[in-house]
Amino acid sequence: MYDCLIHHQILSKEHISGPVVSLKLQGFYEKEVGSDLPHYCFFIMLGSHKIGSITLRLGLNDMTMVHGHVGYTIDEGYRGHGYSYYALEMIIDLAKEHGYDHLLLTCDPQNLSSIKSVLKAGGKLIKEHIEVPKDHIYYVFGLTHLNLYEIKLK
Repeated sequence: MYDCLIHHQILSKEHISGPVVSLKLQGFYEKEVGSDLPHYCFFIMLGSHKIGSITLRLGLNDMTMVHGHVGYTIDEGYRGHGYSYYALEMIIDLAKEHGYDHLLLTCDPQNLSSIKSVLKAGGKLIKEHIEVPKDHIYYVFGLTHLNLYEIKLK
């Protein structure tokens, strides 16, 4: 249900254009440190300016409940304009190409902007207050709990 069908890079995804932002492929990585899932990492571009990044992880494992299938960040000077929502919509299209039926996303319960983007993209809260493992980098940086959201793609 939460796994995809295609676990390798789809060709010709170096650049994905959208109505507001575009995605420029930073790289496709066969393994991710700490999760062992192949993943895309894109720069989020506003015109010719890099304003953030977004990742799509391919597959499902124990760390999906911490990392989610998608992770993103917007540079501080560009926050508050909905750019993460537009990037998320483009990643949802790529996830569909990989055969996902559902995506899981995790958010810091205090990050209202990220939660707003996930909800706007059709996300539904499915689990609150998931404990981050004490040996995880998120925990080291002070993030001890996450909320889990699901976006149905079909």
